[in-house]
Amino acid sequence: VMASSVKKFLSATLFEYETQKVIAISSYKIGLIYRGIQMLIVTYVIGWVMLREKGYQSFETVVSGVTTKLKGLEYTNFTEIPSIGDRIWDVADWAVPPQMNSAFFVTTNVVITKNQSQTTCEEDKDNKWHAKCSSDSDCIKGHVHGLGWGVRTGRCLNSTREEGLRICEIYGWCPTEQDVLPLGEGKILMTRVQNFTVLIKNSVEFPKFGVKRRNILSNMGKNYLRGCNYRPDHEMDKYCPIFRLGDIIKYGQAISPETAKQVWITGGMVAIDIHWECNFDYDEEECKPDYKFRNLEDGHVGRGWNFRNIIRKCLLCLEQKAPSKITLSFETFSHAYHYVEDGVHRRTLVKAYGIQFFISVTGRGGKFDVLNFTMNLGSGLALLTLATVLCDIIVLNIMRKRKKYRQAKIDK
Repeated sequence: VMASSVKKFLSATLFEYETQKVIAISSYKIGLIYRGIQMLIVTYVIGWVMLREKGYQSFETVVSGVTTKLKGLEYTNFTEIPSIGDRIWDVADWAVPPQMNSAFFVTTNVVITKNQSQTTCEEDKDNKWHAKCSSDSDCIKGHVHGLGWGVRTGRCLNSTREEGLRICEIYGWCPTEQDVLPLGEGKILMTRVQNFTVLIKNSVEFPKFGVKRRNILSNMGKNYLRGCNYRPDHEMDKYCPIFRLGDIIKYGQAISPETAKQVWITGGMVAIDIHWECNFDYDEEECKPDYKFRNLEDGHVGRGWNFRNIIRKCLLCLEQKAPSKITLSFETFSHAYHYVEDGVHRRTLVKAYGIQFFISVTGRGGKFDVLNFTMNLGSGLALLTLATVLCDIIVLNIMRKRKKYRQAKIDK
């Protein structure tokens, strides 16, 4: 009996062959469903795969390099504020450092502490939460607090900046900074900064296709570049590589008027996105950049951007005409000119508020490729078999005459 059962099982599984049986069903309903599914598949293959996603092309991502050049002049006349005074601010004053990797910084407000020297003075009153005292015993000599301005001397002083406050004395760069905007909260020092401009030079390459492009187009002459500014709704100026800083903020996505005003006062972070979408089946001159601007900050806590810039003066260095030294670290930029006045080493500390602009470049280029075309077309044609499968499911399992169709369709 066992041998007979095994023989029947093997005969049913190994020695049975199934073939497709084609039957014609005259039904408007099934016919419409079948042709409708076919139409959807053909529309998907042609409309989405081939045209929208360019399935007939091979692609290459962009390789990019960016440099910037800033221009602008500011004049401030605040003789009643000694730290600001009557002065001209050119690009060397408000663009620090002068060159960054795919980014640039623009100063909009400053807090200046002049003529600092290494001596003793009271700790900054903003640090009173850890430096206030009632007697000398509260100020441990030699103690250095991580958020303080120097090393404590062991003395407790009456504050000259806040009545009734007693605060520890320190040895450090004195006088310490008073972190108060020169014109008060809600006011900008650099009122002309919105009219400053930046020239963005962007060179890209598509190595696979041997194509190189620049955002300074071949039809842009010197006369045009002297007078153009980016305007997104203008046929020619939407490709102009010169941008007013005010326009970058104005055209930025998710930058409300209230946010824009605050950005100019206390700084912020803004992205400049350059995108290249190129079809090399057409003229290479049609490969042009598209510009977008975005506010990178969200929320209200810790908004803005600032750093401290140290100007040290050294008379001997000036006599020797030594070049300025620039050092960089995360969120801190220092450029220093050293000199000694009356035998005392001095510096001027500048806390600069401003806008940090980050430039990102993305893009891809495409060109007709026989292999990609045949593979995507073949895959699309193979999808047409889905129409038959779906209609079989409907006919054999859903329709009212499904038993009749099943008997006609399946023979054993």
